[in-house]
Amino acid sequence: MSTSTMNTPVILLLIAGVLGIPSLTAAQTTPDQKKLDVMAGKWSIEVDTKATPLSPANKASGSEECQWFANRHLVCRSDAKGSAGTYSQMRTLSYIPARKQYAVYTVDSLGSAVVAYGQVSGDTWTFSTEQPAFNIRLTLKIAAGGYTALAELAGADGRYLPLSEVKATRAK
Repeated sequence: MSTSTMNTPVILLLIAGVLGIPSLTAAQTTPDQKKLDVMAGKWSIEVDTKATPLSPANKASGSEECQWFANRHLVCRSDAKGSAGTYSQMRTLSYIPARKQYAVYTVDSLGSAVVAYGQVSGDTWTFSTEQPAFNIRLTLKIAAGGYTALAELAGADGRYLPLSEVKATRAK
């Protein structure tokens, strides 16, 4: 049997796999996933970082862009400049059907990485981490043409203290 004859089943299998991929990606977006659409687009952002034992207070401004990835996840990238330099962040927002919850995964230029889960109620999205010693809560409030995002850290007493606040307006 020649090499080209032996490769025919492999090539046919690859072609079948490639042709099958569109049916996987064409699956319908669920209503819960569609709720993420409110965050899609370009934003002008103002970041107000509060003084904490880990970092000084700082203000910065910049931009954010949120785009759909595979019709399932919203990926947001932002850069803001302030007196402390440039702060960059990437955030992925998803709906996890198996958990019936939303998830946010955030990484930034300070070396932070946070995974939080939450729900939406009206115009308010609330996410929190599931770590007993280091709990963070993120609250997004959506308004016409913008949103605010408040990040808070639970202290030893369980009370949440503000870490940062972002005010975003839709870029024109």
